Amino acid sequence: MSNNVIRVALAGVGSCASSFVQSVVLDRERPGPSNGVMHEYIGGHRLGDVEFVAAFDVDALKVGQDLSEAVYAGRTAAVRHVDVPHLGVTVQAGPLLDGLDGALGDAVDAHPATAVATPESLAAALADTRPDIVVCLLPTGSTEAVQTYARAAAEAGAGFVNATPEPVANDPALAALFTDRGAPLLGDDLRSHLGATTLHTALIELFQSRGVEVKDNYQLNVGGNTDFLNLSDPARSRSKQLSKRKALANAGIDSREVAAGPNGFVKHLGDRKVCFLRIEGESIIGAPVHMELRLEVEDSPNAAAVLANAVRTAHSASRQGMVGIIDPVCAFLFKSPKTGAKESEALHDFQAFVRKAGEHHALQAVDGNA
Repeated sequence: MSNNVIRVALAGVGSCASSFVQSVVLDRERPGPSNGVMHEYIGGHRLGDVEFVAAFDVDALKVGQDLSEAVYAGRTAAVRHVDVPHLGVTVQAGPLLDGLDGALGDAVDAHPATAVATPESLAAALADTRPDIVVCLLPTGSTEAVQTYARAAAEAGAGFVNATPEPVANDPALAALFTDRGAPLLGDDLRSHLGATTLHTALIELFQSRGVEVKDNYQLNVGGNTDFLNLSDPARSRSKQLSKRKALANAGIDSREVAAGPNGFVKHLGDRKVCFLRIEGESIIGAPVHMELRLEVEDSPNAAAVLANAVRTAHSASRQGMVGIIDPVCAFLFKSPKTGAKESEALHDFQAFVRKAGEHHALQAVDGNA
């Protein structure tokens, strides 16, 4: 792996990818602390040290375009906060597989080249571009496609960040493959930086810390980007529902009966996501404690802020010789990690990893190897 940059390949060039690319460019243009970026450095690297070396999609409006143009093309809902300069990375056609099943098939036209793209051609492209990390931002429900990218990344010796709820870290065979190939694996299902699940689990922990029993709760989410369009199909949203319930179970409640979004596609919202959250608890002598709130966020930047942590964490883990699932960070960065934890415990473990990564980088610098 390169010591000076983090070479990244994007699997899926949608709204989250757009916000992530914009975030990297902004960090290059305006070095220094930035809102929403928890750590200016992780393992000696700034966010602006990310270098995009490959990108894959199936959308006819994105394949063949420079990444700087593709991040604004098609049904991308992400707001254009930053002008991205020409990046010299042409978006390649990935294998279609189950990527456009459901409502997405009516909204997105597949590029003809996807018909001849195969797992073998994908593996060859990764071998040619040599990414350090592959970030998977494919649609929820595209299990075959997600796992195909995971296998190709492992075979190329690249780390993998699975932002989708499709099982990779939770698939024993895939997790073992990354261990065997000596590459780090982070997943599954990226948490928003300050989103519905993060807020929900933090409030559950607050109730519990005061001895208040959580009796009932719900989390209802609506939005207007293609993620919500895709999730309007129950067959595509099943893994997302399971992932959200797993996150709530890790917070310490029985989540089997909890309604936890997504709950609807509202086109005019664009990249805004609105969460309606209610928690009902019981305190001393059975006194009720009820909380109800509304959270509205710009969805894709909320994911980009987590990717800012996840990509640099995966790269630092590899430089420390860590392979397979990086358990100390996954509970903080993902909704459905292999090993879950409460919000405060997950944050503690993530911060401890970042401190260790900084110490490791400092030692390398002393030895002249950084």
